Amino acid sequence: AAKPAARATRRGGRGLDEADAEASAPEEAPATRPSLTHPRPGHRERAKETNALFYPFRALGYITERAPFAVNRRGTETFVTVSAGRAFQIYNCEKMRLVLVGPQLGEEDPSETSPRNISALACRDDLTFVGIGSTIVVCRRTHRLCAFRPPKQNDDGAEITSLFVFGSDLLSLDAKGRVRAWDISKAKLGALDGKTKKALDGETRRHEEPRQAGDDSDGSSSDESSSDDDADISDSARIAHMTFTGRTFSKFRSFPGVPSGFRATSICHPDTYLNKVLLGSDDGRMLLLNVKTGSAIYEFGAFGGDAAVTCLANSPALDTVAVGLADGSIHVHNVKLDVSVAVFGHDGSRKPVRDVSFSTGRGEPLLAAVGDSGTVSVWDLEKKRLRTLVVGAHDAAGISCYFFPGSPVLMTSGKDNALKHWIFDNRDGSGRLLRFRAGHSSPPRHVQFYGEGGLRLLSAGGDDRALRVFSAIQDQQSLELSQSHVERRAKRLKIAEKELKLPPISSMAWSETRERDWANVVTCHVGEPRAYTWRLKDGVLGERVLVPPAKVGPDGVVDNKSPVTAVAVSACGNFAIVGVANGDVHRFNLQSGLHRGAFKRADAGEADEASLQKQLARYKANRLRQLNLPGGARSIWNAADRSYGADAFMKNKAARRGAHDGVVAAVVADGSNESLVTCGGDDGVVRVWAFNEQKLKGEIALFSASVKGKDPFKGRKIVVAKGHAPSGLVAVACGDATTRVVDVNGLRRVRTLRCGGSSSDEGASGDHSVSQKTVATCLEFSSDGRWVLASSADGCVRVWDVPAARLLQTVRFGGFGSGNVVTGMSLSPAMDMLATTHEGRRGVYLWANAAVYAPSATGSAKEAEADENSADENSADADASGDGPPTVTVRLPRLHAESADAEDIVLGSAPKPVEAAKDEHGLSAKQSEDVTKLGPMAQTAGKAPTPAPAAPGLATMALLPKSQWMGLLHLETIRERNKPSVAVQKPEAAPFFLPTTASLAGDAVFDLDKEEREKDADENEKDDSDADDASTRILTKKTSLGGDVENALLRLIRRGAANAAAAEEQALADAKKGVLPNGAGAGGKKPQKRKERRGVSKRLHAAFETAAVIEDESDHYHEVLLHLRSKGPSALDAEIRSLGPWDVATMTDAEADELGDVLDFFAAEIPSGRNFELLNALLAHFLRVHGSAIRERESLRMRAETVRAAARRAWGSVDALMQEVRCALGFFGGQHGQ
Repeated sequence: AAKPAARATRRGGRGLDEADAEASAPEEAPATRPSLTHPRPGHRERAKETNALFYPFRALGYITERAPFAVNRRGTETFVTVSAGRAFQIYNCEKMRLVLVGPQLGEEDPSETSPRNISALACRDDLTFVGIGSTIVVCRRTHRLCAFRPPKQNDDGAEITSLFVFGSDLLSLDAKGRVRAWDISKAKLGALDGKTKKALDGETRRHEEPRQAGDDSDGSSSDESSSDDDADISDSARIAHMTFTGRTFSKFRSFPGVPSGFRATSICHPDTYLNKVLLGSDDGRMLLLNVKTGSAIYEFGAFGGDAAVTCLANSPALDTVAVGLADGSIHVHNVKLDVSVAVFGHDGSRKPVRDVSFSTGRGEPLLAAVGDSGTVSVWDLEKKRLRTLVVGAHDAAGISCYFFPGSPVLMTSGKDNALKHWIFDNRDGSGRLLRFRAGHSSPPRHVQFYGEGGLRLLSAGGDDRALRVFSAIQDQQSLELSQSHVERRAKRLKIAEKELKLPPISSMAWSETRERDWANVVTCHVGEPRAYTWRLKDGVLGERVLVPPAKVGPDGVVDNKSPVTAVAVSACGNFAIVGVANGDVHRFNLQSGLHRGAFKRADAGEADEASLQKQLARYKANRLRQLNLPGGARSIWNAADRSYGADAFMKNKAARRGAHDGVVAAVVADGSNESLVTCGGDDGVVRVWAFNEQKLKGEIALFSASVKGKDPFKGRKIVVAKGHAPSGLVAVACGDATTRVVDVNGLRRVRTLRCGGSSSDEGASGDHSVSQKTVATCLEFSSDGRWVLASSADGCVRVWDVPAARLLQTVRFGGFGSGNVVTGMSLSPAMDMLATTHEGRRGVYLWANAAVYAPSATGSAKEAEADENSADENSADADASGDGPPTVTVRLPRLHAESADAEDIVLGSAPKPVEAAKDEHGLSAKQSEDVTKLGPMAQTAGKAPTPAPAAPGLATMALLPKSQWMGLLHLETIRERNKPSVAVQKPEAAPFFLPTTASLAGDAVFDLDKEEREKDADENEKDDSDADDASTRILTKKTSLGGDVENALLRLIRRGAANAAAAEEQALADAKKGVLPNGAGAGGKKPQKRKERRGVSKRLHAAFETAAVIEDESDHYHEVLLHLRSKGPSALDAEIRSLGPWDVATMTDAEADELGDVLDFFAAEIPSGRNFELLNALLAHFLRVHGSAIRERESLRMRAETVRAAARRAWGSVDALMQEVRCALGFFGGQHGQ
């Protein structure tokens, strides 16, 4: 039986995969044109993301998932490729640093409505082969190169389970046990991106090639980017229907020699077995297969049962392989003799073995195995006995393992989202954890931005019982906070680490003030009667445990088992406030961990404070009469009590009732240690306490008396609460699907935000039809106090504008039409990022705030002003319904932000995007469509739209980088600092055949865009844009004027002035005809009588009308502003210096008119309040450059006086508002007049 296998060996030879792996990779070249035949999947879903308040940015916390990793050695470094959802990541094994993140896959197949995750990986040189669904995607580094997919008649959707690179073939195993070979030769793949000189010649002859034996494909390749197809597709369709970079091939080879009923599950290549691979099946058999001829060489019988072969690994010893079975056993088998050398049991659990690996080098020969139990077992092959057992190496099932060549270091991965390195260098043969990268092994439920900068995030609440810190900047800084030597204790007790960890976190609070002094993070856990502290600076569990005192009930029963349900940390970082399920609220010192009092309230029916003081006065009077006893005041009866019994009296009269009747749902601390807010989950009452005196200041009952004492909400009346310390507002989510915003200082409810609840509080006592899915489970306040975000179990996040009492948007986070319930969220202090955790997902997702990058996305200022007036004029407690804008669905973020995302996300809105791009860039209609499809993510900051005024009379900033306008004021200093220290070397002469153009320095510069510029000029012939305008960035030659030149800025200014003059003439002509500006003629209908406005509403309305007039007048210079916003400091300086005379003494009238036109522009634009900082910086630089010329002409001095008056009025209005706010803050802060 061993002879056929023995004849198949070739001693001294090498396998094809070994020979090919040593070949050097050619240099990388640009990728080919993308495939355009199929529309991009999910395009309709992504269209709904337009104008969304939040759009996907990236995902954090994903390390590895269910696909086995692939190891690839490049030079002297080793890299490991792991799967993370529908993308792959590449880590450097030396320091476990993330090197590359692959593209998001799974969108290649248009028939896939819900793309699958990656199921198999393989690597060769700089190529990565990814099995996802029934498709194999080939990527070169991070770029999609091509894909392999069976033809439709052979594609039944079976998932790829394993990939194996074997020379110039890629062998794939699918879920139905079929083995297929795909051609991955360098001659074929290199032609796709210029790696070889064979372009498409080989592809055009592919139909003429003879079909090999076992070729089950239809003989044709699904070439999705053929030249015929490209000719029929327009450029706009190329962008809209881009599928992926590369082609899709359907040609494969099958192997008829595989016996019927043999379902392959694993594959390996024994060394020196030329052109042969070893296959394992689901019934325990193995097969030696010749890949070249497709014939079966030898079939091995099952290993004493029907257990499936789950993994195969080649041994350093010839003819020997390790076979892992589903029953937990490992067989070291001699392929040449068909004899088992040794049999090992994995860990005694009899769970399947998922991967095995042999060690190499001079050390002891070891065999490592990992399986579904998460335990790593290491066997000594010489002694044939167990060397060590790492129990709980992974919190979930293990996936794969790999011994680094010549090293006792083992790399393992598991389904717990962890990648670990173990080193076996201890004397007793045991191993220790060397380095690792891990994320949450189960979905977290809480996330919070930490610190004022918002660069770190805290996440917890999952079943993995871990508290993790994620860095939004550097992924390698993410870590898990240690829980006091859990690993060491678990190893000693031989149990899993998870069993020794604290229960899942239910709430957490932090303060950055005392981070370097003592523990600054406090957490409460599910079912735990204690709160725990954490030292974030050291990344460990704190030494203090906050244990609330036992509560003695009226019947004398001691309650010390009630769990802690809410925690808060004071702004000073010295105190922690703990809320208990029995209604008590306690205060602790974080430095010492000592109890510092409880927040109690008086019993019902007890005397108030005034009557209590009267009782105390009578008690003192009686006490004084008792001092007539022998000894008087100095008697022994009074020496021990300096208060003469007053302390004992007050102690007996002290409040004994807890803060709430029932569970404490939330605890909120203010920013000045003056007040503390507690919310009762069962009594539905919000109470405000004096923080220092621990006395009740007031309470707010959120429900009427008819609702109290009942349970119409089928649960808690108050679910969760979130406070905003600067404004003194607290948002409370109630069980009636309503979020109520209360004012702590005024002790009143100011807003009611409804997500589907009843329209009145009393309605809850009757027919209760509120869906529990619309009840808010998580709340978040924006840092400015204007927004309240509420997530509910229906997968929606509702964003409310608190001052306007209106629903801005309902966002559903999810992809391909399915929502993902948000379990936790946090908005960064800068309001630029939103972090969310989702049900069933182990990552933390970051979303960019569109209101920060495009303010127009949140609506116009006039709409907000109208809503605020309607909310404030009618009622102090405004009621906002959840029936607002339609729900916007946004797909989940990817592992990293890709440039392709910019093509699908549009911030803000524009009525005519094609015309807007055409006016802004001066492009043709076809080019304008391409520009608008790129979106703002691909545009520069200088080309961003001008922000609309937030309110009349305010200064609206340009939202440009500070260096763009601040550098203009310090341009000379910057130039002096950037002056080169070494003289510039003259470049070598360019070849004669390269197109060149003259530069300002006199050197030859390559004119690479000459052909494209000439083509665009032919399509775009206009009077003001010629083909020669690219020869300089400042001046534009006019063919009609010969040698005269005109500045581009001046040309736009004069065009705007002409438009303004034409509009003024039209207005005068309409006035003579009796046409009113609002469009009602003399014989038309009378204008409707406006509603009488009073007070603040009248002032705001008048200001808005004035602002509208100014905006209409200044809109004529829109092109000028777009031109100025797109320039840098040096370009703006060149534009300004090119205006006016070169010498003041020889200034002509034409040059004086240029300066006058610029002054008129400033006089017209400054009153609008837009681009406030940019216009003032430009005006300052303009006066510094041309101030002497303006002084020489009387007409220019008069125009300059007009500009000064406009600037004074603009700054005066802003300064008045700032002084008003300063006085109000000083008055309410007690510093008025100081």
